[in-house]
Amino acid sequence: MNIMHKKVVFAVFIVTVAVLAVIFLQNRYLATPEEKITASRVVIPQVTGHEGEDANHIDDNEYFDPDIVSLVPLNTDEVLLATVNADFDGDKQDDQVNAIKKEGDPFISLIVGLFNVQKGEYERVATIATPIRQMKTFSYMGMDLTGDHRTAIVYQGIVDTGHSVLQAFFINKSNTGVSVMQIANLESDGSIVVDQTERSDAYNMMVTNDASYNISVYSSDPENGGQIHSIYSWDEELQQYKLSTQDKISDTVVAASDRAKLPSGSADSYFSFLNGLWYKTSGSPKDLKYLYFDQENNQIMYMQSDQYEVYEWTHSSLRSQGIFIFATNDEIKNFQRQMDVAIRSTDEIRVRVFDNVLFLIAEGLDWNGDYKKMSDATSYIRNMSQNTPVAENLIGVLEAENEWRAADGSTLTFENGAYTCNGELIKDEGTYAQLNHDGLPYIQFRSSTETPFFKKIYLIMYAPTSNGGKNKDSLVLQPYVLTPDQSYPSEDHIIILSKKVSDEQ
Repeated sequence: MNIMHKKVVFAVFIVTVAVLAVIFLQNRYLATPEEKITASRVVIPQVTGHEGEDANHIDDNEYFDPDIVSLVPLNTDEVLLATVNADFDGDKQDDQVNAIKKEGDPFISLIVGLFNVQKGEYERVATIATPIRQMKTFSYMGMDLTGDHRTAIVYQGIVDTGHSVLQAFFINKSNTGVSVMQIANLESDGSIVVDQTERSDAYNMMVTNDASYNISVYSSDPENGGQIHSIYSWDEELQQYKLSTQDKISDTVVAASDRAKLPSGSADSYFSFLNGLWYKTSGSPKDLKYLYFDQENNQIMYMQSDQYEVYEWTHSSLRSQGIFIFATNDEIKNFQRQMDVAIRSTDEIRVRVFDNVLFLIAEGLDWNGDYKKMSDATSYIRNMSQNTPVAENLIGVLEAENEWRAADGSTLTFENGAYTCNGELIKDEGTYAQLNHDGLPYIQFRSSTETPFFKKIYLIMYAPTSNGGKNKDSLVLQPYVLTPDQSYPSEDHIIILSKKVSDEQ
């Protein structure tokens, strides 16, 4: 049974290698992905003439979308960041709530604009100040929290203390005017999650009301070093979210012999500990899940079969024997994911994952559970050595093609022990030699330039196919460290080389 387990893990590991290469290909070098509909979108601020680090500074150009405009009047010193359209006052007309920054004010504000049917225009009726500075930690939307078809303004983000916050508001309109009523105001050093459940068909057809959503708040427990899970429920009489239940969650006690080896004191130490590939220990062998923590690029990759998601580690909060991680989707910038990581031993963690309020968690993508670290894949490769191609054949494959293409678009040639690499950002040339270490094929590179494309030594293999076969048009190069008594993958990036497709194809 142990041998079978190793074979299964090895097979998935090889697939993972290819997936990692595809991740770097699609997220770093290919064209911008097609537009996806989200609850809020971000626009380029149309403000110039400020010197230094001004309050309107937006975190990253990747957040910008020049196609969005405000339908609500803005002042000349206000910078539009995002818009959300929904019926916030219950008159069956879409209103607009805009996220803005004001010159001289580093914090994000929400401008509420209600559509006036008689005038045919949007009227600015209120401003909601938030304690959040960074757009990459901020998300907001219109949501029926209470199940009675009233759309609330709900926002989440990270404040200067490092805590996460969630606030929600009703917009009430009457004959005497418009008022903003806060219905939830929650803060925690951990995760805050709206517990969304599927609503009934009768609710969706506006026939009946449905149950309100609860809000879960996870926070550190200073008494036992674990966590406190607090559930806030809607109180119809008070028109507020109030604490309903509270439970303590105890973490696993780490063995005394392991404590000195565990991270402590800083988020960097935790990222160093997590850096690398982890596999979920439970679930079907055909549907294993992997987490890859990439410290160098500040990313977390979620991998399952032929699907993957990439998240940027934007913020973290330490707790006893664990860490809360807040990350932003690499493609959908206003989609945040929160991860609670509890350390169980030097090579095992327990993970709970929460998506932000913008989306219901997709079925079948349950990442919660225990994970073990894959620190050395060599043993699995050796167990499958009968399927490993010999070095001579793969070197021959490299040299048989006139040209290869890398993930960043660079073109490479290999001939008689010499290689060339030409790309937009790098030009390199040098020599290579084949190695055969413990029956496995390796290739060693030596650059003659100051900007080498390759590191020193790589394990070379065919890329896998979805049915477990070999893709003869692609080669995967896994960086390795070789010593007289062992070999193990290094922390450098995997490279995938593909045969160049002719222009006629």
